[in-house]
Amino acid sequence: MSIPPLAKRHQEERARLAMSAARAAGQVWRRLNRDDMRTSWQQLLPELLLIVTGAQSAAATSADPYLQRLLGDDPDRAESDQLDPQSLAGIAPDGRPLATLLMYPLWATLAALARGATLAFAWASGAAVLDLLVRTVIADTGRAADLVAMIVRPAVTSYVRVVELPACARCIVLAGREYTLSDGFARHPQCDCSMAPVTRSFRPVPTSAKTVFAQMTAAQRHKAFGAAAVQAIGDGADIEQVVNARRGMQTATYYRRTIQITTEGITRRGIAGSRSKKFERIAGNRYSTAKSPRLMPAEIYRQADGDREHAIRLLRRHAYIV
Repeated sequence: MSIPPLAKRHQEERARLAMSAARAAGQVWRRLNRDDMRTSWQQLLPELLLIVTGAQSAAATSADPYLQRLLGDDPDRAESDQLDPQSLAGIAPDGRPLATLLMYPLWATLAALARGATLAFAWASGAAVLDLLVRTVIADTGRAADLVAMIVRPAVTSYVRVVELPACARCIVLAGREYTLSDGFARHPQCDCSMAPVTRSFRPVPTSAKTVFAQMTAAQRHKAFGAAAVQAIGDGADIEQVVNARRGMQTATYYRRTIQITTEGITRRGIAGSRSKKFERIAGNRYSTAKSPRLMPAEIYRQADGDREHAIRLLRRHAYIV
């Protein structure tokens, strides 16, 4: 089976819940008295806490019913092993009190004003921080609840990452990967990826990054990857190599020319490094790295100057086509 529709619906419902909570939080923020922000925000904070903790509770409460519909009863599950949704409400994802985290929009606003920003710009900055925090808190609470609900079911041995479009490049390369229950869930602010459980009798077929890429519209691809990366993938480059190259992206000067390179994968163990014949040890680095630079896809197409065959040769040489 592929990723079950129920898992995708579960993810979509969580995303809608996070969006709804963020919209309600934004309405609270709009009532902030700009003449006395500190006092006003402290007065509004209890109302905001009710909104966010309520959404956290709703996100956590949906975990058990979701797994029940998906997997049915687990005969080995102890009666006492039940998820308490309220235990996840009122707490930020990093364990601090939620009220402390929700002071950050005010601090961001005041910091912007201190840097000389206009009141309108500072207020908008605080609104953006609040929106990001609320969406992230709800998503993280939901994922934590899903994970706890899986752990108390002995039949669940691992989970598969569910990525639903639209999604960023970092999430797309993780689509369909299987993780143990003790693995942390890699996510970024506002990430709405979720997880589907794996048991001996229920094993979703992973949806690969390539499959997700094929389902994307041209606009979604360009937004997630960028024009050069989309062109490289279309020419046969490996999606994971293209995306991961960004982690080490930098500019360098070779032969009096500034080029865009990456330091990702250039050690002897890396795919790109394994194709190199000459290595060097730079002071402070633990491993030897390829002496010749690994070009970024955008640089490859600049150097190819419209010659597709040459671009493909360079993509292969720099280990994007594997």
